[in-house]
Amino acid sequence: MKNKFAALSAGLALTLSMGLLAPAMAAGPTGPDAAAVQTVREQLRTDRKAYVLKSLALDEAQAKAFAKVYDAYAADLANLSRQSTRLSVEFIGFGDKPTDAQSKYFVKEYLAVEDAEFKVYRKYHPRIVKAIGQAGAARFLATERRIRALQEFDHWM
Repeated sequence: MKNKFAALSAGLALTLSMGLLAPAMAAGPTGPDAAAVQTVREQLRTDRKAYVLKSLALDEAQAKAFAKVYDAYAADLANLSRQSTRLSVEFIGFGDKPTDAQSKYFVKEYLAVEDAEFKVYRKYHPRIVKAIGQAGAARFLATERRIRALQEFDHWM
């Protein structure tokens, strides 16, 4: 009896929650303004470092200390970005129906690049914390993730 009641309660709760969420879901997700996204793209193409520094809102001493760390970080990341671009172009070259071997190769290489990107951040994280503190390092990671998400979107479109 308890199991039937628990199942009925869970079903009712799910039904109610879906009913409450339906209007919000029907309205669709709100996203960033297309013009604002294009402005960010242009800023990143022009001077990614300046965009990151502005996003972090650092004082002068922090900005100076962080800039040195960021330059090394960005150089390591640029090498991986080139690998990722090469890999994507190669995968597109496989055509609409890549073979299992081509797909396996792509996944293996893609995951290796993703792992390497994570290792780059881990490598620089202590230096970033030293330059701008834990909160600044967290803001930097969030900023980097937003930039990477935009780049990934642009890369595949």
